[in-house]
Amino acid sequence: MASEIKEKAVSELSADLKGSSYMVVTQYQGLTAGEFNALRDSLRPLGAKYSVVKNRLAKIAFEANGFGALRDQMKGPTAIAYKGSDLASLAKALFKFGETHPNFKVRGGFAFGNATDAASLKAIANLPSKEVLIATLMARLLSPLTVLAATMNEPLRSLHASLSAVAKKKESVAA
Repeated sequence: MASEIKEKAVSELSADLKGSSYMVVTQYQGLTAGEFNALRDSLRPLGAKYSVVKNRLAKIAFEANGFGALRDQMKGPTAIAYKGSDLASLAKALFKFGETHPNFKVRGGFAFGNATDAASLKAIANLPSKEVLIATLMARLLSPLTVLAATMNEPLRSLHASLSAVAKKKESVAA
């Protein structure tokens, strides 16, 4: 590769990485073109990109964008997944693809300002979806209020039940 082409490749990758706060490094050796395109198609709805990179050029682009801690993971045939709606959904899609394609492996990545290993990314992928987590949080926040409202209504409900019982007793005596 001529140095101008390499510089252009580094600058394009750097520009593309600017908006990403996380990245997943994968090994793709042995995937067919069809499998590779299927993976890209599964990541597209998430807004994520999946690109094969030259390790040496990627390391330069990583240093320029704060992903320098990924240097050690860039060995052999490497592709990176980045951008997208959130890291959990990206990691979930990558690990799901890896279950059916034994040649595909997640090596590690960059999340929360640090390099992470595949096990940490697997733990992130196993988290419930964002919507489920928000619903769980809201239910836990509302639980004390629900109990308080039931407790506050109990004396009124008991008074109503007592008055209704007295009214029924008086109706039965009058009849």
